[in-house]
Amino acid sequence: MLLIAPVLETLLIIGVSLLALLSLHLTLLSLVRLLFPRRRHPERLPPEAELPEVLIQVPLYNEGELAARILGRIAELDWPRERLAIQVLDDSTDGSLAASRAAVDELRSAGWRIELYHRAQRTAFKAGALAAGLAHSDAPFVAIFDADFLPPPEFLRRTLGVLLANNSLAYVQSRWLHANADVSLLTRIQARLLDGHFRVEQEARHRLGLPTPFNGTCGVWRRSAIDDAGGWHGDTLTEDLDLSLRARLRGWRSAYLQDLGVPGMLPESPRAWRMQQFRWTKGFVECLVKHAPGIWKAEQLPRWQRVMIILQMAQPLAFLLGCLSILIGLPFIAGKAVPGPLLSSVALRTASIGPLGPLLLLTIGALGARPLVVLREALSALLLTSGLLLSNGRAGLEALLRVRSEFVRTPKRTDLPRQVRRKLHCGLPEVAAGGALLAFVLVQQPLSLPALAMVIGGLLGFGTMQMRDQGHIRPQAG
Repeated sequence: MLLIAPVLETLLIIGVSLLALLSLHLTLLSLVRLLFPRRRHPERLPPEAELPEVLIQVPLYNEGELAARILGRIAELDWPRERLAIQVLDDSTDGSLAASRAAVDELRSAGWRIELYHRAQRTAFKAGALAAGLAHSDAPFVAIFDADFLPPPEFLRRTLGVLLANNSLAYVQSRWLHANADVSLLTRIQARLLDGHFRVEQEARHRLGLPTPFNGTCGVWRRSAIDDAGGWHGDTLTEDLDLSLRARLRGWRSAYLQDLGVPGMLPESPRAWRMQQFRWTKGFVECLVKHAPGIWKAEQLPRWQRVMIILQMAQPLAFLLGCLSILIGLPFIAGKAVPGPLLSSVALRTASIGPLGPLLLLTIGALGARPLVVLREALSALLLTSGLLLSNGRAGLEALLRVRSEFVRTPKRTDLPRQVRRKLHCGLPEVAAGGALLAFVLVQQPLSLPALAMVIGGLLGFGTMQMRDQGHIRPQAG
């Protein structure tokens, strides 16, 4: 072990330094959100008779009764009916297709221009469905809504007003709200994390003039920008980020409307949240692998913007770096390798930097809430997010190794019982890893427990939540 100690020390210094860099990236965005002025976009709509045609796309996959709900809300949008076309892109493989047909028939009988398209093969998944729908329309603007979001009536007037006032904009993204945030601790934590993204990250990038990624739903695209950027691609799990980046490299810009909120449903199951986070993590890193070389060579972008965009795509690698740093650090905890002065110095500094970025992001994203509530939920968010270390670490590794995987839709509350029965081991890897790490630390070096408490607690806590959710551990009566 002594022979490879210098190698381990070098790798550990690199790992914790990169983690600190990613934390500083979030810190910078948080400071920009606090200190930089808010950008305002002019809004201009033509007279009512000259409003453009808008295509609304609703991609579905085994969504059940949600199809009728989203179509009912679309029918309430404040836009001339004769200038709206609706596409329901339903690739369902269960009984949901019948529910979608019934909902489409109901709107069609009420006079709406609406079509249902069903593909027997889910080629390119959501990206393929959106591209297939565009082949049937020449509308100059395209609004996209996932089934679990409910746009307000003024949505199209607000977003199209911004797009029509600035021909350089490819798309306008709105902010997600959370219709079921108060259901449980898990949903409150998700709301806190997403508020950090939308109220801090997206807003800060917008104020800096950086591309604000399209979030896959609740946005409106200019059709010419989609075509100019090469259309939808299905070679990553985040087709929305992929198209956003390609549009930016083609010279298009984007707008973000923080004051236009669209309520959506958060995953209510720990397993559903884990699956969602796995897909987002892997998709971001896939975009990093795909686009980082081109972005770094894009001379039309200032160098600082290139660095910020690459850091944005690399941010989810914090999970993989965390896993590797813990594994490499085990020999030092066991006393089989002795840290040198450089490692000790780097570890001391990065230990204070590491939590800074995420904590700032979470607290600034919750401005206006009670401080004690914000602190409690921010710490809970950090704890449970640590429980994703194994799953998201694997997602990052698979993306770096170019291991392809299927686009797995986030399970909804209605279909969780059926899907849960197929994954009886859910939660066991996290509990096993957390328990093994705890035992190792207690036996080898109990003084290192505080440094690893967040990771150990997150793995044990999140693993237990998944097992309890499936009935493996049942709550005690009384």
